[in-house]
Amino acid sequence: MSILRPRSSFRGACVIVLTMVGVLLASPAEGQNARYDVNGVVADTAGTRLSGAMVVALTRADSVLKTFSTTDGNGAFKLSRLPAGEYILQVSLTGFQTSRKDFAVTGSNVDAGEVTLNVMAFELDPLVVSADHVPFLNRRDTLEYNALAFVTRPNATVEDLLRRLPGIQVEADGSIKAQGEDVQKVLVDGKEFFGNDPTIATRNLPADAIQRVQVYDKQSDMAEFTGIADGQEARTIDLKLKEGAKHGYFGGAAGGLGAGVGSSGPLEAPGNARARYDETFSINRFSPTTQLAGIGNINNVNRPGFSWADYMSFVGGAKGLAAEGGRGGGGVQVGGGRDDGFTETLALGLNASHDFAAGSWLRSSYFLSRLDNRQRRATEQQQLLGSNIASFSNQTSDQTTDNLSHHLNLNAQHTFAKGHDLRLRADVTASSSSLESSGSQETRTASGQPQNTASSNYFVQGDDLRGSARLTWRKRLGEDGRSLVAEASANLSEPDLDGDLATTTGVYERGDVVTYDEVVQAQSRMGRTVSQSQRLSLIEPLGSGRVLEIFGERSAVDEDQDKTVHDIENGTRIFNELLSTGFERTYSYLRGGMRFSRNTENTRLVLGLQLQGSDLDGRVLDRDGTITSGYTHILPSANYRIQFKEGRNLDLNYRMYTREPSLNELQPFVDNSDPLNVYAGNPNLVPEVSHGLNAEYKLFDQFSFMNLFTFVRLAYTKDAIVMSRTVDTQAVQQITPVNSDGRWSLNGGVNFGTPIRRIGAKLGLNYNLTYSTGSEFVNQVENVSRILRNTIDARLENRAKDVFDVRAGARLTFNNADYSLNDALNQDFINRTLYASGRYYVREDWTFDASLDYRVLDQDVFGPGQNVALLGASVSRLVMEGRGEIELSAFDLLDQNRGIDITTSSSAIRREQVESLGQFLMLKFTYRLRPGPRDGKAVAADKK
Repeated sequence: MSILRPRSSFRGACVIVLTMVGVLLASPAEGQNARYDVNGVVADTAGTRLSGAMVVALTRADSVLKTFSTTDGNGAFKLSRLPAGEYILQVSLTGFQTSRKDFAVTGSNVDAGEVTLNVMAFELDPLVVSADHVPFLNRRDTLEYNALAFVTRPNATVEDLLRRLPGIQVEADGSIKAQGEDVQKVLVDGKEFFGNDPTIATRNLPADAIQRVQVYDKQSDMAEFTGIADGQEARTIDLKLKEGAKHGYFGGAAGGLGAGVGSSGPLEAPGNARARYDETFSINRFSPTTQLAGIGNINNVNRPGFSWADYMSFVGGAKGLAAEGGRGGGGVQVGGGRDDGFTETLALGLNASHDFAAGSWLRSSYFLSRLDNRQRRATEQQQLLGSNIASFSNQTSDQTTDNLSHHLNLNAQHTFAKGHDLRLRADVTASSSSLESSGSQETRTASGQPQNTASSNYFVQGDDLRGSARLTWRKRLGEDGRSLVAEASANLSEPDLDGDLATTTGVYERGDVVTYDEVVQAQSRMGRTVSQSQRLSLIEPLGSGRVLEIFGERSAVDEDQDKTVHDIENGTRIFNELLSTGFERTYSYLRGGMRFSRNTENTRLVLGLQLQGSDLDGRVLDRDGTITSGYTHILPSANYRIQFKEGRNLDLNYRMYTREPSLNELQPFVDNSDPLNVYAGNPNLVPEVSHGLNAEYKLFDQFSFMNLFTFVRLAYTKDAIVMSRTVDTQAVQQITPVNSDGRWSLNGGVNFGTPIRRIGAKLGLNYNLTYSTGSEFVNQVENVSRILRNTIDARLENRAKDVFDVRAGARLTFNNADYSLNDALNQDFINRTLYASGRYYVREDWTFDASLDYRVLDQDVFGPGQNVALLGASVSRLVMEGRGEIELSAFDLLDQNRGIDITTSSSAIRREQVESLGQFLMLKFTYRLRPGPRDGKAVAADKK
């Protein structure tokens, strides 16, 4: 069964393009204002040319920064594309006095000649010298950008601002890299904003509210209190607000309506069901001590808002219920991305932050979201079953999910006195969801002979309560820095699921059905998992940057699970004792050890050693089964960091850790709820013991804008827990976990960016390598898999973005899968993606956008038909003195969008296709409430 939609001709795309062109030409663009260049050189009083000097042009009337540059190795600089007017030329360099002189741009390029800098008599803090007019400063651990140096268009968001900052890269999905490293937190004036989702701040706050952008690595709560780095730093962006934004209201609202104009997929009904809408709003009320914000959206264009993780958590739980109790092989097909299928979202969020006093504050946020998702998915899988046996399976499924969730986040601190602090972090999520799915599967041999078939229909609904809390306390015991640090944490997970399942399975022999089974069941699963830990540390300063920590810790995980199955026969519920089961388990840990830290101006060394004892006490209910085990390990760790110079540092990190087998992996009882895949645990399992080594090197040159980030992560796992499968000729499998000799994994990458000034462009190169080895056993014979994946991504974009903003690139992924047991399944294939986007500011109030993403998947893996071209375009105009914007946009102009994913694992290669949102046209209006100064009474009231 194919899920591919019939594709229309290019007629719809042509109509949309012509419509946009007509709108654009209705108000022809006036000639662009003439722009000119300013050239010169910078030298000291001895005539020596100075490289790396910051050169900026300020408007003479109000000293607003217009453009900037840095001098090259010969001291030369060039300020490009300045309109006619009167300016101030400002040149600054650390160790020299700042130079300023007036100049004018009239009808030609300007030769500024030689600018001489005098040596500064004494060194000043770099923030004191012309901080308002320097584009960025590099202060050891923090890189700070002056937002005024990077002009954005009216109605621009913080995300648009970040795209213009050297060393920062924003992807299409909103994820951010700073100096090549993933950004995990975005703060507003040092305060958390809507929890830990960086995109909420960058996509909802206006760019013209930002004064400065700081980038640094934020320590964990425990590291901040102990003063000993624990390797848990998070790359963080801190958005510093303008004074006007700190006093008053700002935000915006947008409303869009449209309709699908291309072919309709089978999941979409005709008529009003194909109407498209996308409405958003944000409102912010800030003062120096308080931040209040509200955001929301409602749409059916696959923007799921804030609770995608909650949705995925539920679907995963529902999948587990169906897999344990359903006899069909179709199963729940869980989408791995936000664009899978058709998604409708309603989401609201509130954020509140208040500073009570120095060191005492509260940060909190609340989300309400409703997410409905529909998917039609087709899966083809080729699986290794033996030294000369392989199976080919085809699966199709239709799935509908409905998720409603509430999420509350809290972060608070109270300072009793200097060196005496208490910090609390907590979050609670409550959700209710439903899932309805139908699917079918057929498995054949390599020669095409059928082996088994399965179909399933089920409906699952449930509630889920999850929460966590962490309390950290510090008390200094003396002026020398000796202190006690205590931390207590707790986590709760309480799912409750009910499902109705109807499944059918058939097993073939020589092409004829010999076994045919139909089952109708009602299932329920209730569970509770509570984990808690307590840690106490004594921090002892040893002088000269040396600190010793001695700690003890206790933790435990208590889990109760209860699954009840009833067979439905002629409308009567009959308890199924074989499939109904429950268990209780407690994993408890005792740890004790020490960490030694030594910090100098340019280095950091942390050495750790801990003794860990773990005990398992488990009981399988109603079966008189108990499982007990205990393990003892000595776990070393080490971290070393050296900063060679400003913007260049190396990190090395080693850690040894363990993973104890779960109760499900240890329990010896057979679970034959899926007759095609019968599972039993193994009470003889021992824990996995892993060694992890990470190395990272970062470089950012604040004058050349060159950045380099490289990393290598190597891991070895002894006694890895893997699956042993016994497979018969009908592809029916008996599965049990076992320990293997070992498993290796290697991940490395290089992220490089540099300007190419000769052509006015920026070059970005990314390379990523993933290599892993693993074992599993098929009919008692070990199969060693080796999976190698190389990804190369190269992109080029222009630097001067006041008229054009153009980006183009290519991404190639080379995949290699090698299986020792059956080399007929070995695969080599390449996935290719070409992408480009462009923005043209036709004149001050008109903008034209276009983007193309063209995926070319290897035709040799599962046959032809893998190419997808996703083309979009928009035209917009500013109105109401720049506060409003009217936009006409088109999505998927070629009507080719569909989700395709090809993956490899230790025993299979798999391709999935998902019917996806198709071509539509939308008209949107956006209004921005801009930040600005208020009257003195209001500002005074805020300060009170």
